[in-house]
Amino acid sequence: MNCNLKTNRSLTNCLTVTILAFLVVVGPIEDFLFPDSEVHADETAPTLAVVNGTDITESDLEFLYLSRDVRQELRPVVRDRYIEELIDRNLLKEFLRSRKISAPKSIVDERVARAEKLITQEGLPFDETLKTLGYTRVTFQEEVALPLAWLEHARLVITDKSIAEYWDRHRAEFDGSEVRAAHIVKRLPGDAKSPDASAAKQELAVIRESILTGKATFSDAAREHSDSPSGKDGGNLGQFAYRGRMPHDLTKVAFQLKPGDVSQPFETPFGVHILAVIEIVPGDLSLEDARREIFHELSTKLQAGLITELRGKANITRPEQSDKPISSSDAENK
Repeated sequence: MNCNLKTNRSLTNCLTVTILAFLVVVGPIEDFLFPDSEVHADETAPTLAVVNGTDITESDLEFLYLSRDVRQELRPVVRDRYIEELIDRNLLKEFLRSRKISAPKSIVDERVARAEKLITQEGLPFDETLKTLGYTRVTFQEEVALPLAWLEHARLVITDKSIAEYWDRHRAEFDGSEVRAAHIVKRLPGDAKSPDASAAKQELAVIRESILTGKATFSDAAREHSDSPSGKDGGNLGQFAYRGRMPHDLTKVAFQLKPGDVSQPFETPFGVHILAVIEIVPGDLSLEDARREIFHELSTKLQAGLITELRGKANITRPEQSDKPISSSDAENK
């Protein structure tokens, strides 16, 4: 990757991508649980939220936009969600500090050294590059250390026993099993409100009942009622694994069914569906093959549950929701 030093914005974007590429390439999948870096340098940036006395500023949000390459016109759409993500991140940092959980220094130093090598190979001075992104060496080390500290905590909580138990309950999701299924879908308008979804669910519930009572076959019902092109083929979706080409909202329903079952109506971004499982083709992967992926899933669930708990106890304010954003310096003087 060659970064153009002549254009400031393209330089910043290029360096951001370079740094993030480093974090992905050199770390295991668990290390990317915290993908969002914050800008720490600008103490005069407007305050967007205060989490237990710690400010989240416009600079933090700006770097998050850059790290995800969010176009200017889309930023108002994702703004509120991204601020909430930054709040979650701060709560997790507080939690890890309170438990005195830290990343192994040798690993942090190694990761930072690799990042420096990656940047200098681009012909760029490392410290100046970090400054462009709003970092110092110390704050960049904190960013590298944070996911590693979370990993240390997750390893303490997620035991071999819990991984084996999760495997027993969700084996088909991890062992390479595939499902052959068909569906009937009713599309919803782009601006669909809940009455549209409710009406579609009621219609599909009636169709499902006619299938279960033998008044119609699933294939015939799909040909008559489905809004999908697959309807003319009896709703055939082919064969698919738990992770892959099908939307997760659909596969998680499919993998809960047995051959011959017809699901209750459910929603995905594509509309409201009922789904029938025709066949389950068992996979041949072992627990050891799936251990890493199961750990990642349990770690993600652990993090989500912890955030919910921490939010329930935290003092969180959003100045911009009650009035305009206030600056960090203003907040200190209040």
